Amino acid sequence: MDNKIYYHFLSAKNAINDLEKSRIKVSTIDILNDPFEFMPYRRYGFKERQPYNQVFRGISKKWGVLCFSQIWTEQLLWAHYADKHKGAVLGFEIPSERILKVKYTSNKIRTKFNLTDNQDENEKKFLDLATEKYNEWEYEKEFRILIKLCDCVSDNELYFLPFGEILKIKEIILGCRFNNKNEREEIVKHAKRLNSKIIQTRPGWEDYMIHECGTKTNQLLQMLNK
Repeated sequence: MDNKIYYHFLSAKNAINDLEKSRIKVSTIDILNDPFEFMPYRRYGFKERQPYNQVFRGISKKWGVLCFSQIWTEQLLWAHYADKHKGAVLGFEIPSERILKVKYTSNKIRTKFNLTDNQDENEKKFLDLATEKYNEWEYEKEFRILIKLCDCVSDNELYFLPFGEILKIKEIILGCRFNNKNEREEIVKHAKRLNSKIIQTRPGWEDYMIHECGTKTNQLLQMLNK
């Protein structure tokens, strides 16, 4: 199966930093913006909840996650994750066997399972929740990569996955409010070095989606070809 392009939304500052160092930040499981992530049903007494909490703390020290969407035209993604349309999106080609598709559920009761005496089996049950989110998040059309933190580059207590076989940078897309000249020049420089396509966006003329701006994209291409 051909590898597809998956999109990671960032502020301009973080996008430039990631392009310069050819890497992207991996989020640890315990600091994701949805507090229900990787959490099963736990409506038990305090004592009964503790083994579940212990497994969660264990996987949080061992695993991280990279989040993507398969679309860049959804305005809410730009508003929430790309500095209110002033940021950028990095498009990566990712091997199909590494990517996980998130499934959205309308069930208000979280997944329920019993823990066992097998620690590896317990961790797998938690990690399987990587593909499950409540349906209010469905607009994200999210895909994910689970990454062992020991396979990442550690920098100032943060974790990063370098560009390479798992992450092949293919596209850089600038928000419709991206208007900083110096930042634009920086991104064009990195796009040229990384042989990446670059696109400028605009709001739709008749819909509520984000579209490519042909005129400004051509201006970027002229800068790229200098």
